[in-house]
Parts: sequence; C-alpha cells; structure tokens
Amino acid sequence: MRDGTSSLGLWLWQYGWLAWPLLALLLWRLWRGRSMFARAALLLPLALVACFIDARFVEPALVTVRQTTLPLPGASAADIALISDLHVGRFKDQHFLQRVVDRLNAMPLDAVLIAGDFYGEYDGRPLAELLAPLKELRHPVYAVPGNHDEGPPDGRPVMAELQAALKALGIHPIQGAQADLGAFTLVGLGDHWAGHDGLAPLRAAPHGKPVVLLMHNPDSAMQLQRGEVALALAGHTHGGQLRIPGLYRRAIPCEHPFDRGLHGFGPVPVFVTTGLGETAVPLRWMNPPVIDVLRLRSPGATMAEDND
Repeated sequence: MRDGTSSLGLWLWQYGWLAWPLLALLLWRLWRGRSMFARAALLLPLALVACFIDARFVEPALVTVRQTTLPLPGASAADIALISDLHVGRFKDQHFLQRVVDRLNAMPLDAVLIAGDFYGEYDGRPLAELLAPLKELRHPVYAVPGNHDEGPPDGRPVMAELQAALKALGIHPIQGAQADLGAFTLVGLGDHWAGHDGLAPLRAAPHGKPVVLLMHNPDSAMQLQRGEVALALAGHTHGGQLRIPGLYRRAIPCEHPFDRGLHGFGPVPVFVTTGLGETAVPLRWMNPPVIDVLRLRSPGATMAEDND
C-alpha cells in the first residue's frame, strides 16, 4: 500500500461525512428542476450515494459465514474455519473482532486457521489490546503472518510484537512448522513477498495423513509440485475488496489469477478467503467480511456453498 493511497483511506475514514451536505444540496437543486431530464439525472447520484453508504457503512460492519464442502482424499471428516486479513487498527477494532469470535464460538469446529495480515492502519493501540478478543476462542487456533505483518506500510516493526501477542492469546504460530489436527497434518508457510515461504517445512512433514498447507498469499502454492499437498489455504486477495465489475481483478495483488473461493488451475487445489478487514480505504462492496467454514470430507462429497 502506497503512502498516497493510505492517506486517501484515512481522509475518507475521518472526513467523508463532510460530503453529505454537498450531496444533499446537489440533489435538492436537481429535484427543483422542472424538466424530466433534470429529475432523471437524480438517478445517477442517488445510485452513487446508495453504493457509497453500502460500501462504507453497511458491508464492512457485517460478519457473514460461508460454508463450503471440499474433498480431502484419505481424511476423516473435519470442520475448520478459515479467516484472514483482520487488519486491526484504525478501520477494524476489537469490538468487530469480538463479534467474529462470538460467531466462531457458536459453531462446532475442529480448528480455526488464520491466514495472516493481523496488522492494519496504525491507531496507536498495541496489537495485544486489539487482538485480545481472540483469547476467548474455544477452538484450537493456528496462524501464519501476512505481508502487512512482515512489512507494514508505516514502517513499524510489528512481527515481534505480533508473535508475542499471539502466544499470549493462546494462538499457535505455525510458520515453518507443522501440527497434527487429527484428520490431516497442517503445515504453515511464511509470507511470499517477504521470501519466507520456502518449502522446507513441508518437505519435513510426515505424510501419513493428507497435508493441508496454510499460507497468506496464494501465489505461494504455485511453487509446489502437482499433488504435493491435498489442499492449500490462503487469504491476501480480499476478493478485490470493491468488486466493481471489470475492474476489481486489477486490485488483487497476485501474480496469478487468484480471486476468491476454490481454484484448480495450479499444481494443487487452493481455497482463498476474502478476509474480514480492509486495507487502503475502509470500503467493501458486494464483498462483505467473511468467515469461511470448510467442511473437509472424503472424495465424492458434494461441493456446495451456503451463505448467511
């Protein structure tokens, strides 16, 4: 995220309300026009205002749940939640995170996996305070860092602070490590942009069970050999954050055509969550924050999605 984009996002967050009187005046003047053309011209600004209200105040405040059934060869059934891109700070705070935790605690899950980017726009509060609701999670939690955790735009070194906060909250950092989750072996990779996604942890993992790879940037999966893992899980893309048709894909910071959901064009299946937070600007459109619940089943299970 460039400094100019960040400044624009902070301006919208702090001073965007100043546009409302000007918009009201514009609409009133247009409505006063006697011609049908003048009144018809109201449709465009009204539509833009409605989209802005949704993108700024409605969608970013939602916490949705999307359920997807995925085949996992050789594994017993498991239900896991995948979340990513919390970006806690100026745009997302502990109150929003508490709602996420409450939703997760209400579901029967075997584990919660966090695919990085805990850090967001800096607002002066320590990460331990902003992430405190995560301590209330009733499920085992495993996490890897993202590019904003490795090198945030404001230049603050946050990795050591983040690692200490996660351990204090009972979250297992799994970058470069592995964990036995019963139905499968979980292996974690570091951030792709930081060059910390080497495959040594994967090659050292036991392969008596299906291997699921947790990463931040889905581009990390493109270095794998075909069939090397049963499933890779990632975040990072935000699904474009603002899903403006024909434009949003240009906002996805990936070298390969990853978007959201399950992708099969690479050497292994990759599931990408659109995440919970925002970066650059506090806006989401046609793309609300999401908890992805993945129902891992033996091959032959029906692929399905269900949103609430």
